[in-house]
Amino acid sequence: MENIQAILKQYWGYTQFRPQQVEVIEAVLEGKDVLTLLPTGAGKSLCFQVPTIYQKGICVIISPLIALMQDQVKDLKSKKLTAVNLGGEINAEQQEVILNDAVAGKYQFIYLSPEKLVQKSFQNFLQALPITLFAIDEAHCISQWGYDFRPSYRKLDVLKKMFPSIPVLAMTASAIPLVQEDIVKQLVLKNASVISSSFLRPNLSYGVHKVATKIHSLRKILENIKGTIIIYGSTRNNVSQLTKLLQDYGYPAAEYHAGMPYAIRQKVQENWMNNTIRIVVCTSAFGMGINKPDVRAVIHYDLPNSIEQYYQEAGRAGRDGMPAEAILLFQQNDWDYWQMVQEKKYPPIDTIKKAYQDLADFIQVPIGLGEKQEYPFDFENYCSIFKWDKMIARSALQWIEQEGHVKFSASSFKPSLVQVIADRNTIEEFEQANSNAGAVLQLILRTYGGILDSPQFINEKLIASLLQRDIEFVQKNLLFLAKVGQISFEQKESQPVVQFLWNRTAAAFMKIDLDNYQLRKKAFLQRVKQFTDYIWAHDMNCRSSYLAAYFGEKNPSKCKICDLCTGSQNRTF
Repeated sequence: MENIQAILKQYWGYTQFRPQQVEVIEAVLEGKDVLTLLPTGAGKSLCFQVPTIYQKGICVIISPLIALMQDQVKDLKSKKLTAVNLGGEINAEQQEVILNDAVAGKYQFIYLSPEKLVQKSFQNFLQALPITLFAIDEAHCISQWGYDFRPSYRKLDVLKKMFPSIPVLAMTASAIPLVQEDIVKQLVLKNASVISSSFLRPNLSYGVHKVATKIHSLRKILENIKGTIIIYGSTRNNVSQLTKLLQDYGYPAAEYHAGMPYAIRQKVQENWMNNTIRIVVCTSAFGMGINKPDVRAVIHYDLPNSIEQYYQEAGRAGRDGMPAEAILLFQQNDWDYWQMVQEKKYPPIDTIKKAYQDLADFIQVPIGLGEKQEYPFDFENYCSIFKWDKMIARSALQWIEQEGHVKFSASSFKPSLVQVIADRNTIEEFEQANSNAGAVLQLILRTYGGILDSPQFINEKLIASLLQRDIEFVQKNLLFLAKVGQISFEQKESQPVVQFLWNRTAAAFMKIDLDNYQLRKKAFLQRVKQFTDYIWAHDMNCRSSYLAAYFGEKNPSKCKICDLCTGSQNRTF
């Protein structure tokens, strides 16, 4: 199709599409529903952007990733295309202006969160727009069999109910066959075309290495690999600590995570893209929507949560087709901790019901009341009062949410995280010179054992109570302590709340779909086993072919370059 080729050239400067892109675009233009599985960096965005420009209509994109939506809107605007992001925090007045502009035809691309889409008032607004395509990013989130199931995605079947004739393009970088089937079913896609590229990466060498000292091994790797590198850590604090350690060793490294201000993240990204910074140490927030072809290595310093996450992140290496490495480092204690976390993700049914009862008692909701009411929710206090293991409590409460009994705000399970990083010899001097901040610092040191050695979750309300001051005093001084380098501080984003969606019932009579619970638990345990097999190389002779087969590829060939193919799985760094 000559016209779409011209669009590609005009707006993106490319002369030709990749084969799967053409296939997807042609199917969309024929009015078909499509599920596409294209790896990270394969240009999924073009699959909805090009047909939208061609048809001169509006494309509504649903995504759970606010940062990615912001980046894509910025990119489209740089190409003189009209786009707006309604997935972030905007007030009612701003939203009304945007909606009126959209009805007037001022936007080609509208980005939404799934939570926004299912609002009745917003659905009414959509019906007034000349929509030609719905695009659903991270479509695996709709499947209860996936690694990243999100309850809000389950309501996206409303698209086909309200707009049966408008095609839906569901996009994901990775989904096993069971998840693919579930995506099609849950979105009610009609005669959907399933289009995917090979999961084999012939230029990417996978390696998994159990090591004695990770930082020692990492330094050897960095010395031997030239070019741009991404290092993934599991938490913001781990990322910050590792970045500082590498900088102390003289490596040109910068950190990146969602807790950093947007402007700083953008600067890090720009410096990395233009090779001013060689190494980015980051959480999984980095890399989404970023296309840097010449990444020579992706290193997992911490164990990822799943094969899917690992594959997507590793796949950011070597997009230029040149040799690249995907390296996972772990120690025995990493593995023990990972196993422990997995074991706590599916608590027994009785434990889930007790968590519900304790929640209702905690916020003092009587039986028969509470429907549609919001209540302040302090997760730390909840766990403290009812003697809950935090991981088990979080899993149980999230399951209650998935069953549709309650809804937690985004900040409910993310308390503030603090580590005292000041030199021990200077703390006393600082306390004497800064009475208010010094008092907060001293109380933290007395209350949270080990906070000098590792980050600890803190309870600002408890600190305020012990100091006999208000919580604003504590938060103000925590920010000051962080500013002057006495502590590292990841502040809780907002006041957490829980909403009861129905009147409280007695825990014994709380409805839980037992069949669904057992099936999901079985699927989860199977994914854990498969990742375990991958890490320890159980019954496999090639990592690349194992990954491809995991995602449903038939009879994948051996890569001949991974640690198993080359016999280097016991490599010493």
